[in-house]
Amino acid sequence: MHFIVVGQWQGSASSRAMRLADGAAAIAADLPRASTTVVEVPPGAGDRLETAIARYTSVRSVAERVTEESSVAPEAPFVIGGDGSAFLGATVGLDDDTLIVRISGSSGYRPLNRAQPVAAESAALRVLVDRPDDLFPDLPVLPGSRVVVAGIRGVEDSEVAALDRAGIRRLDVDAATPEALAETVAATGSGSVFVHVDLDVLDPSEVDGLLEPVPFGLDGAGLVALIQAATRGRRLLGAALTGFAPVDPDRAVDDLGVILRAVGALANAAKTP
Repeated sequence: MHFIVVGQWQGSASSRAMRLADGAAAIAADLPRASTTVVEVPPGAGDRLETAIARYTSVRSVAERVTEESSVAPEAPFVIGGDGSAFLGATVGLDDDTLIVRISGSSGYRPLNRAQPVAAESAALRVLVDRPDDLFPDLPVLPGSRVVVAGIRGVEDSEVAALDRAGIRRLDVDAATPEALAETVAATGSGSVFVHVDLDVLDPSEVDGLLEPVPFGLDGAGLVALIQAATRGRRLLGAALTGFAPVDPDRAVDDLGVILRAVGALANAAKTP
């Protein structure tokens, strides 16, 4: 795989941005340099431009840069770092036989309403499945039948209902066993997958560096098992691992064991015919 690290522009100084940048840098230190490209986050907070997405200009700029790198990558793109919207640009190369499997504690399907702008990471799946035509015009629009969400917990009833209306298959954290996920993926008939892991799927006892930790998530072994179940027997066309935000760079090392096992599981899946 070719790793695309969503790093930090020197002018980006918010605490949240710096935590995400520190997380991306910590993971990148263990990646092969010859197979890694860093995409810098543009400076400033970004402007929503009257869209339903907060910081829209910044989010779109990152998506465009990830798209550029994905398009020239010699191998399947693997986005590392950033928030849950960082993977969007890597979806441009997906074909009609590709399923997106999102392993995450959150749905990523918050409604898009210009009167109440939302953070892009909370609506990342909505952007791909059901968005206005003028929003991220270069990204594909996917039918809900080509999306599976696994590991969600504490999701509002309205979001669950919206997933169901869109035809998105979902497994909450208790139902998301490897066997259940394998069966759900097989039922779609897709021959290839793009796997997006957002680290909020993990229990806070497993990883300390989460922006919005929610209890009763997966452990590290459970996450690796879900990755293997989602990819077994299918071609991995791309992947993403997002949401690592250590409170302090020196504490990042405490979380890396769990995270690098997940990175390794995805990288190994890409090598399997």
